[in-house]
Amino acid sequence: MEQDKLPGLQIARAVAALSVVYYHSWVGIVRFPPNTAYPISILRDYGFLGVDLFFAISGFVICLVVTRPAFNVTRFLTNRIFRLYPLWLATLTAFALSAMLWRGLVREHETLGYFLWSAALLPTKEFPFYDVGWTLQHEIAFYVIAAVIVPRLGAAGLVAFLAASALAGHAFNLPWYLGNFARYHPEFLAGALAFLARPYLARIGAAVPLAIGAGLAWFLMADPGERPFAPIALFFLIVGFANIRDTKSRLMAAGCSVGDASYSIYLIHPLVFLIASAIVSKLTLPIWSQEPVRLACFAIICAVSLLSWKLYEKPMIRLGNRICPGRGLSIASLTPPAAR
Repeated sequence: MEQDKLPGLQIARAVAALSVVYYHSWVGIVRFPPNTAYPISILRDYGFLGVDLFFAISGFVICLVVTRPAFNVTRFLTNRIFRLYPLWLATLTAFALSAMLWRGLVREHETLGYFLWSAALLPTKEFPFYDVGWTLQHEIAFYVIAAVIVPRLGAAGLVAFLAASALAGHAFNLPWYLGNFARYHPEFLAGALAFLARPYLARIGAAVPLAIGAGLAWFLMADPGERPFAPIALFFLIVGFANIRDTKSRLMAAGCSVGDASYSIYLIHPLVFLIASAIVSKLTLPIWSQEPVRLACFAIICAVSLLSWKLYEKPMIRLGNRICPGRGLSIASLTPPAAR
């Protein structure tokens, strides 16, 4: 059964996905002369922080799921597999075939063995065969950690583990397969802490924590050396997004729809930009057409991703639920009692 979602977190997913898309949008117009586009500077320079927001959202949402009384490890991991792998395998294969046909397999790691290793989302020292899959490696590892720790030690135990891991990553020279994961545990930690704090902060609403989070994020962007403190901004942003109430407006419905399709947006957008770049290279277009090309790519990405969500992702999720059925989730069941 498909689970309902907190609308504010769906909007957060939409913000994260579209930020990453804009950050990578230079790929679609790279064939034009350099320094002739008119990008939105903050997204051009800092859109990659959408990935950090994705990790923080996962920290919050997975705590919601694994702390439910009816939580079952096997059902949870089965559902996560059917949530992540089908679309990942489809886009990974599409990228591999496109690369082989258009430019050949030129990178050293573009081999069948590396393709299969990447398909399993096992840890890789470098980027996987399809670059954007590196974030999914972190997601899979976090799911396993949460499934093991929370049923035994609760969300507080997960927070303690993530904090210890993050500190170890800064204090010690860990092996790459541990250090790569520890590097992003502060982002997951921010979401888990927001989950624990939300019952006490729900009454302040969404505007105050969102303003604090946005202000801290702006300050950290101005001083890249302060990036280790980014999880503090993420904590307030997640609390704020989680406190957003469903107004039933068209704008919120649109934001939630984009949030639903955010996983498709994330995996599909590099393919669209690469295809656009290849097409632009074969045409003689005026310089002023760069921004229309960028906007056209955005429209195609959103349209294809919404179709992917409805026609591919949702059926795969339902298949996972049929294979390992469990009680459906509602908005109420995803809301801590003190916040209801």
